[in-house]
Amino acid sequence: MVDDLRPELNCFGKTQIVSPNIDALAKDGVIFSNAYCNVPVCGASRASILTGLYPTKKRFTNYGSRVDKDAPKITTLPEHFKNNGYLTLAIGKIFHHPDDALQSWSKTPYRPDYPNSIKQQELWRDYQSLENSWTKKEKLPLGAAGPAWEAADVPDSVYYDGKTTKLALEALEKLSKSEQPFFLGIGFIRPHLPFNSPRKYWDLYNEDEITLAKNPHMPFNSPKFAWFNYRELRGYTNIAKDTLPIKAEQAKKLRHGYYASVSFIDAQIGRVIKKLKKLNLYENTTIVVLGDHGWSLGEHSLWCKHSCFNNALRTPLIVKTPKSQKGIKTESLISFVDIYPTLCELNNIEKPLHIDGKSFEETLINPNIEINDYVFSRWGRGETIKSHKFSYTQYFDREGNLKSHMLYNHEIDHEENINIADRTENREQLEELSKALNRHLLSRE
Repeated sequence: MVDDLRPELNCFGKTQIVSPNIDALAKDGVIFSNAYCNVPVCGASRASILTGLYPTKKRFTNYGSRVDKDAPKITTLPEHFKNNGYLTLAIGKIFHHPDDALQSWSKTPYRPDYPNSIKQQELWRDYQSLENSWTKKEKLPLGAAGPAWEAADVPDSVYYDGKTTKLALEALEKLSKSEQPFFLGIGFIRPHLPFNSPRKYWDLYNEDEITLAKNPHMPFNSPKFAWFNYRELRGYTNIAKDTLPIKAEQAKKLRHGYYASVSFIDAQIGRVIKKLKKLNLYENTTIVVLGDHGWSLGEHSLWCKHSCFNNALRTPLIVKTPKSQKGIKTESLISFVDIYPTLCELNNIEKPLHIDGKSFEETLINPNIEINDYVFSRWGRGETIKSHKFSYTQYFDREGNLKSHMLYNHEIDHEENINIADRTENREQLEELSKALNRHLLSRE
């Protein structure tokens, strides 16, 4: 699981990011071009994925969401595998909280910041350059941060995710000697802010050649509910705290840092795959690579996640299994609550009754098979339904009254630049999507 990962990789048809290892894995598996998270913030998204439950207005709502609190009686995905004879381990960030749903794992989850205290976890921001050493010395408020990027001239192993990889390789060595099948969750922090990674990954890019968002403005006729001031980014010391747009030179630097961070993580994934091959585990292991949600890089003047736009909701999903076809791409609509039942079916494990999603096992063999007419996501007071052609969002006030909405035709406006919700020619389609969305919401009251 990779934090804040956009589908801006070569295997998804993009060209700016250097990602040879993920691209090579994609050639052995299936690329899901229309995979959507159910809530665009890490804590809630991970809780939803790992329980197979949709978020609601009361469940899995923010970055601090916990399965223990919101769904304490639900059997999690790794717990279900453990109950069916698997050795289950978590290294790095799988659940947002390292001590959430501890019954899921055969051994206590561990991260490079072990023993997982809140104070220790604040070091995940991982400043390693001498100029930023003050971030570890000064007593900062919880959640405060240093600069939004760093490029220290250090080996991979110095940074947090390099340490995660080392732990993962050691775990694989031990797992390869066990007669038990295993479920191993490996969670990488980058490209989450701050964009801190070794200098060599920054050097893969010429900043002068990095292009900015083509649509650095809110969509035409977009509702005011759709805009936010990306507080997460503004929490960093070199980013202005006001409501002004990010300056072009900073936007380029941020994009540069995001790209470098993705390349850093790509290298870590490459090391894991290389180890699987060396241990003769690769061919018989199901590998799932996914982001926990998407990310905005200046599109619609927005940064970070926390929105109902496509950039925040759509994220990479690549699945390689012994059964799947190789190197194919599917346009089938996939919801992240579908991952839990799929992994059950792939491993001949009975699915728990509580799961909201559907298995896409057949899509791994035939990419034309559709399992969903719609997928659903939500953020704050916005509820989104996505079909192949349209994305429709309704915004509600605190009393539950519908206040505004937005509709985008992804066939002709994939970047979501023109809100067409109030055009008369879309009335029939709007009613259809609204009814389907309301059915979904009522079923989860």
